Amino acid sequence: MYQALYRQYRPKTFDEVLGQEHITTTLKNQIQSGNIGHAYLFSGTKGTGKTSTAKILSRAVNCLKPVEGNPCNECEICRGILDESIMDIIEMDAASNNSVDDIRELRDKVVYPPSRTKYKIYIIDEVHMLSKGAFNALLKTLEEPPRHLIFILATTEKERLPQTILSRCQRFDFKRITTKDIVSNMKNICHELNISVEEKALKLIARNSDGAMRDALSLLDQCISYKGENLSYQDAIDILGIANTDLLFSIVDDVKERKLQSLLFEIDHIIQEGKDVNQFIKDLIYHFRNLLIVKSSKNAIDLLEMDEETVNRLIQQSEDISLEFILQALDILNKSESQAKWSTQPRIILEMAMIKLVNLEDEMDLIKRVKRLEEIINTGQIKIAEPKAKAMEKPKKIEKPQVEEKDIDIGPIQAFDGKEGLSLETIRKEWEKVLAMVREKNIRTHAFLKEGRVANFKDNKLFIAYKDGYGIHREAMEKAHNKELAEKITSSYFNKEIKLKFVMEDSNMDEEEEDRFQEVIDFFGEDIVEIE
Repeated sequence: MYQALYRQYRPKTFDEVLGQEHITTTLKNQIQSGNIGHAYLFSGTKGTGKTSTAKILSRAVNCLKPVEGNPCNECEICRGILDESIMDIIEMDAASNNSVDDIRELRDKVVYPPSRTKYKIYIIDEVHMLSKGAFNALLKTLEEPPRHLIFILATTEKERLPQTILSRCQRFDFKRITTKDIVSNMKNICHELNISVEEKALKLIARNSDGAMRDALSLLDQCISYKGENLSYQDAIDILGIANTDLLFSIVDDVKERKLQSLLFEIDHIIQEGKDVNQFIKDLIYHFRNLLIVKSSKNAIDLLEMDEETVNRLIQQSEDISLEFILQALDILNKSESQAKWSTQPRIILEMAMIKLVNLEDEMDLIKRVKRLEEIINTGQIKIAEPKAKAMEKPKKIEKPQVEEKDIDIGPIQAFDGKEGLSLETIRKEWEKVLAMVREKNIRTHAFLKEGRVANFKDNKLFIAYKDGYGIHREAMEKAHNKELAEKITSSYFNKEIKLKFVMEDSNMDEEEEDRFQEVIDFFGEDIVEIE
């Protein structure tokens, strides 16, 4: 029966465990000095060697002829443990044995001494899955175990363990294995199996294993099973559904140039080729991460595990992309990855992400524009005049809104006689008067409200629609102080309780301002702005 590579090449000594020297050195020293603990906790991400190290430790403490703290794997005890003929080493999966009764049964059995070994050892995997009652049942035994008993607990989620358990164990944190170590190990395995493989393909597999040796060997196993004795970089891309480098560069170029149609066709092509959407999003995240590295580091080639030609392409592509854009893109893609994992339509999530990336620069420009407007006002270069009703008075500089945002006390201001009945057409006729009243109370609320148009009136709900590019104004009007002020004035004016709803409308129109002072005029209205 075929045995998977990660099982065939499971490390058998501490020296063979990759990337965990800080742990294996300590354990070897303990065995050589005889200073062996009664409870160990191995924590870390999947595939980093926790269970393998636990098995090695179980042999090393019982080995008849240990070699510098390593098990010899030759004596009858080591061989018996390896072929599972010795029953003194018990492995438990806490995911399926997590009840109080399971732990009580374990507690009853541990009092019996081992039959052939010096120590009876319990390896409890995924120990964080135990119930609260099971932890309590384990606590006393873990605190004062029999002299012949050793517990080795393994978990990927140490933070879920009670402090009472953590404090009774020697804790060892397993690190993610470096790409260099993973590639080196896979090279040795391929050499032993007489398989020709491109190093570029091994690096690709290693990057997609997320620091887990087991995952890397599973991917390698999959590639070898498909291709046989010769494995190329392109084979790895085709088999694993990973996007190639040229495609990723092309996608980012289309994002930069806002070629949305081209991007959507690229996505369709990816789907038709059978590539995994979730994997493609991960590849995009990794590409933007590389752009981030080359944009912010002078020695990017030392941080990126790739050839010099690819690094130079990244540097060239990053020249026309701002650091802020890259950070925002990574935020969008990370959120999309989380959503796509659980979505029945991951393709739609990917397409939405592409649309957001294409429009990202416009949104950033709008945010910068608003910030610039605020800076201009704060410098005192702008005078904001009183409403038209007070136009004869000399305009005064104002540093704050005429009324604090919390001041929304509206007295009776009805000006609409109601004879015509309240309809959409009537509201539209009277709307400028409503805006003037809002302006008297709070000039900022007026600035956000005036950019919308009266779109619909139904069931006492008045819908105010904003053009594309004015989303920030709509969001501002959704804030409690702005919305409540506008609703109170509108309801009082029309003598009717009216709720305001702020929505977006489809529009491709863009406004161009001549200079920064013109932007202020467009933003606040030419009737209330005076430029010194």
